[in-house]
Amino acid sequence: MPSHKPPLGMHPAAAGALDERARRVLSAIVRDYIQGGEPVGSHSIARRPDVDVSSATVRAVMADLEDLGFLEKPHTSAGRIPTSRGYRYFVDVLLRMKQPLPEERQQIERHALENVTDVEGMMAAASRVLHLLTRHAGVVASPRPHAERLSRVEFLQLREGRVLAILVSRTGAVRNRVLNLSRPLSASELEQAANYLNSLVTDLTLSEALVRVKAEQARDLAELGALKAHALSLGAQVVQAEGAQVRIEGQASLLDDKAIAQDVVKIRALVQALEGKDQLLQVLDRTLDAQELQIFIGAESGIIEPDLAIVAAPYRLNGEVVGALGVIGPTRMDYSRIAPLVELTARIVGQALDDG
Repeated sequence: MPSHKPPLGMHPAAAGALDERARRVLSAIVRDYIQGGEPVGSHSIARRPDVDVSSATVRAVMADLEDLGFLEKPHTSAGRIPTSRGYRYFVDVLLRMKQPLPEERQQIERHALENVTDVEGMMAAASRVLHLLTRHAGVVASPRPHAERLSRVEFLQLREGRVLAILVSRTGAVRNRVLNLSRPLSASELEQAANYLNSLVTDLTLSEALVRVKAEQARDLAELGALKAHALSLGAQVVQAEGAQVRIEGQASLLDDKAIAQDVVKIRALVQALEGKDQLLQVLDRTLDAQELQIFIGAESGIIEPDLAIVAAPYRLNGEVVGALGVIGPTRMDYSRIAPLVELTARIVGQALDDG
C-alpha cells in the first residue's frame, strides 16, 4: 500500500512528540471511539492487553494528551474523544491498513466494469459502491477535461447557421457545444473540417489541442485556405476546457453520526458544502495535484465542519491522473479499512478506463 502524505502535513517533530506508552493509549482511544462513538474512559483502556497499565497511569497519560491537544473532554463526561490533531497523529503515525476483502474487490470490479463505456454511469457506479461498502457518502469527480486526451471531434449541421460540435475523449466522455457559423457550411465541408481538426488534435489534451490550433491559426491564411481557417476557428471554440462534474451518493448517511445530526448549524453547513460542489472539486483537485491518497481531517479540507473527514485518491487513464474519487464521513470513520477501499476503487476505475 503506497504511503500517503497528509494534506497539510504534521510538523516533523510531532511524529516523535509522544513516547511509546502515550502512542498506545492514543491509538486505543481513537480505535475505541471509532468503534463505539462514545467518550472513552481510562478503565476500558487499561484493560486492553495492548496497553497493559493501571487506570491511574492511563488517566495521567490521557491528561497529558489533552494538554497536548490530541484529546478533549466533551461536556462533563469523564471520558475523552480525539481532536482533529489526535486523528491526524493517528493517521500519520499509528494507522495500520486493512487489506480489502476478496468479496469487496469483486464488488468494486463488477460495478466498474459494467459501466465503463459511459463516464456518467461509471461515476454513478463508483460513488454508489463506495457508499455501499463504507456506509459513508461516496464522491467521484469526472475526468478533468484539461487532463483528458481527445479521441475525435465531429460536427453536426443544425438550422439557422449553427453547428453542433461533439467532442469525444479517450475515456468515452462526450461533450457537446452549439457553435455559430460565420458562413454556411455543407455537410461535406463540415466532415472535411472535422477530419482536418482530428489530424491535429487526436490524442492531445484540451490544453495541448488549443495550443496546436492557435499555432495553426498563426499560419498565412492564403496557405491554409478558407475551409481550414474556418475549421480552426471552430476548433478553437471546441477545445476550451470546461469544469468537471461531481457525483455524490449517500449524503444522508452523514446524519447517522450523532455529533452532526444533533447540531442544526453543522447540518446546514454540510448541506451547503455538498450542494455547491465547486468547493468539493477544489478539495479533489488537491488530490490530483498530490497524485496519491489524501486524508483531509476536519478543517483541513477548507469546507468541512470539524466533525467530518474526506479520504480521496486519484484515478488514472493510461498512467496519467485524470480524476479523483473518495469518501466523506465523520472524523471517527474507520480509516484503516476505508483508505485501502478508496485506493483500490481508484485503481480499478483506472484499469477499467484503460480497458474500455
